[in-house]
Amino acid sequence: MKFNMDDLRKEFDALKAARDIKEEACEIGCDEIQEEEGFMEAVPKYMLAPANCGVYFSRLDIKVIGLMVGENVQVRERKRMLRDILRSVTSKESLAQLFKVIDEVAEEKVAVYRQLMDMFPASKDVLEDKIAKKERFKKALDTILAEFDEEVES
Repeated sequence: MKFNMDDLRKEFDALKAARDIKEEACEIGCDEIQEEEGFMEAVPKYMLAPANCGVYFSRLDIKVIGLMVGENVQVRERKRMLRDILRSVTSKESLAQLFKVIDEVAEEKVAVYRQLMDMFPASKDVLEDKIAKKERFKKALDTILAEFDEEVES
């Protein structure tokens, strides 16, 4: 059996061109997905990273948050627990209640930071940064809530 090398080369070039088009489309599509981030992705992104929100939410904290909003979540990975709580959000009011509870839990942690700043003045710089991050986190939650309202109206 003889192979025609010209035909084989043409088929190879066509496959290569098709692959390049798919990769290009994926890159374009991936950018659009990242821009359209909903509250289900934004809240965990901020909340589960202490570098973003200034406080650490443990599994127990997330369990308490769930109970305070009427959602009994199973203790497991923090991200999954938070996802289960967020799935129970059905209205702007329930999202506002969730954010209020999250803020209350974060404020309790910030109160500890303030006490530590009083007892150990040398730690003031580090703890003030964490408090500032918590305030930015609260503003981010307010923004998410406002965008949720716009999504519902659309």
